[in-house]
Order: sequence, then structure tokens, then C-alpha cells
Amino acid sequence: MRIVNLENQKVAKKKLWQFPWDYKESFIIAAGLLITGYLLQITTRTSIKAVSAPVNYIIGALFIAMLLLLHFTSRTHPWVKWLRSVPASVSAIVLVLIQAIIMGTLPQQNFVEGVKPDVFGFSFVLTSWPFIIAQLYFLTTLGLATLNRMTPWQWKNWGFILNHLGLFIAMTAGILGSGDLQRYTMKLYENQLVWGAQNEEGVMVPMPIAFELTSFDMETFTPKLALADITNNSIETKGVNALRMISKGDSYDYKGYKIKIVNYIEDSKFTGNGYFPVNEEGATPAALVEVKSATIDTTAWISCGSFATEYSYLQLNDKEAIVMLQPEAKKYSSHVNVYVKDGKNDKTVIEVNKPYKVGGWKVYQLSYDEKFGKWSKLSVVELVRDPWLPAVYSGIFMMIIGAAYLIFKGRGTVI
Repeated sequence: MRIVNLENQKVAKKKLWQFPWDYKESFIIAAGLLITGYLLQITTRTSIKAVSAPVNYIIGALFIAMLLLLHFTSRTHPWVKWLRSVPASVSAIVLVLIQAIIMGTLPQQNFVEGVKPDVFGFSFVLTSWPFIIAQLYFLTTLGLATLNRMTPWQWKNWGFILNHLGLFIAMTAGILGSGDLQRYTMKLYENQLVWGAQNEEGVMVPMPIAFELTSFDMETFTPKLALADITNNSIETKGVNALRMISKGDSYDYKGYKIKIVNYIEDSKFTGNGYFPVNEEGATPAALVEVKSATIDTTAWISCGSFATEYSYLQLNDKEAIVMLQPEAKKYSSHVNVYVKDGKNDKTVIEVNKPYKVGGWKVYQLSYDEKFGKWSKLSVVELVRDPWLPAVYSGIFMMIIGAAYLIFKGRGTVI
């Protein structure tokens, strides 16, 4: 029997770029893709516009066909084996996380007004070259890893497959479907039938649905009292009682002033030397306020005013005044008649966060004429149609089922 001295036996060190590739090669490739993305972004200095049907369907079909071709014809090729490996997947996830961190940290043009585009695409991450390349790399590794578990089929892998295939479907549908997302706004005036809506550029677009506003309803919170600096029209917001909700009989101290709300009228109108309750358009909240301090002892009516009534405030000195802020909206809704071409007409109420669904569209209550407040004769609704949304939801549902199975069955091996 031959005795082998393990101490003298040297293990050959794996060279860089020698297959099978590991984390070092994976992160070098990921860094190269990231640099390539930013070089393309700096060179083109533009955002990538989303493509709509049928182009997005063709791109999706070609991408899936490429993954199937790689899997079934080159499954054992070192590059393909690396693309579905854990190191490649981890480097792809890191690449996507970098874009997510940038998007979550820096203001984005899509969500914050006044943000100017930059040369690196930091202000429009979702339509930049680095983001698209990162997503392509991630979906390639995800798709090949999923296919590797799917063939040959083994029931013990169904949780992994469902989870990863769901993620692939949700992300692919979300990216490709962004070009088919339709979002319009429609301005509804009382007793006027409206068929057209405006896109983001303000261009009128004919719609298959028409709305007629019958009434606009709004509930508001009780207005607040505040101390204002009349020299620069600013409101004091620091302190416990800086913004005090009005309540009849309430008393409180703020900045050396003892303030008491003697009376409050929700709907009033100024007549003669005071405010009196009325039930008419343009009625405004009003409060009789008593203020005492070392230098002042006075009582006066104040009001936030409306389109029909001027506002009034209680001046304390050359700099300060007690003012009433405009009441904030609690909820508002539109009562509308709905007319559908070649469809059934309807009557409904469109509320905030309670969209109305009709003909594949979701209709949201968006805004109103703030000048008129609860007396507004204008209601602005938003119409949204996303034909890819069912695919996204299906993918998310698959992810949840697969993840639940993996949690209960324990950790499996990942190839």
C-alpha cells in the first residue's frame, strides 16, 4: 500500500477566468456591465422610451426564445452554466440593488417636479441604460436558473420553480408592459358630458367612455388656528399648539398669548359687524377668538375666507396675527353618469382610493378646483389602463405560493 504525504502535496490554485467562474469573475463582469451602462448613458445623453405593442411582445418573445435556445442547445457550455450559477445570480442582484439605492436616494423626474436630467441618468433611473442592462443581466440569470430546475421535471423542485418563475413573469411583464400603460386625466364639469381626456402632454384623446358630473361632494376637517408673521406671510409651525384645531370653547397658550375660541360657525357669511350662519354657496368657516397677553386683550372674528367671502385675521402687533388656515379635505367624491360605447350605461360615485372599474379602465378621483373647495363645479378624474397588470399579479401570486412552500419545507440547494 502506497502512503501519500498530504503535507507535501500542493493544490493547484485556480487562475482568474478559469472555468468554472466564481464570485471574483462574476463581480468583475457585473462591474463591466455597470461601467458599460454609464458609458452608454453619457454618450447618448437620453432616456430610453418604453416600447408599446406589438414591439414589446416581439422583444419579450425573442428574449424568452434566446433563453430556451441557450438552455436546450448549450446547457453544458461553461458560460451557460456560469449564467445560472449562484455567483452570477448574486452579482446580478447587487447590480439591481445599486440602481434601486440610487433611485430611492436621489429625486426622480417621474415623481418630483422640477428635477432636471443629469448626464449619468441618476434622476431617471428607470429609463437609463445602467438600469436596463442590470435588469437584462438579472432576468437572464433568473431565467436560466429556473429552466435548469424545470428540466428534467422533479416535483421536489416545484416550490423553487414557482417562486423564481413568478419573479421572472412579474418583472418581465412590468418592464415590457410599461409602454402599454395608458394614463389620462379628464376634467368633468357639472351637467356636461365629456368624452375626451388629456395625456401627459396635454393633448386631447378621444375615449370609449364618457362621464357626466352630477355633483361633487367634499367633507373637510375643522380648520386650524395659527400664528402668522405678516411681514413675510409665513406661518409659525414650531411648538405643541402652533397649529391648533378649532373647537368651540377651547383655550390654550402659545408664544405668551392666552387664546380662547369663544364661538365657531362652520358655514357663515359676514354681515354688518360679524359672521352669521348661512346655507349658501361660498359660505366660509368663522371663529370668534379672544386673545390675552401682557400687551393685548381683544376679541374679534376671523375667517379663512372663500371665493365669495374675504378672509379676516386678528392682528396682534406690527408683526404677528392670529389667522385661520383653509380647512383640509377629509374626503371628496364625484357623482357621475357613465356612458360606454357599445356598452351598458351606469351611475356611480368615484371616491379617493376607491377606483371605479369600467371597460378595462380604472377611474380614480384625482383633484378638484381648490379655489372653490367644497363648492367646486369641477372634478378631475384619472383613467388608467394597464393590460399587463394581470400578468404582474399572477407572477406575484406565484412568488408568494412558492416562497411559502420553501419556508415550510426548509432551505433547498440552489444550482
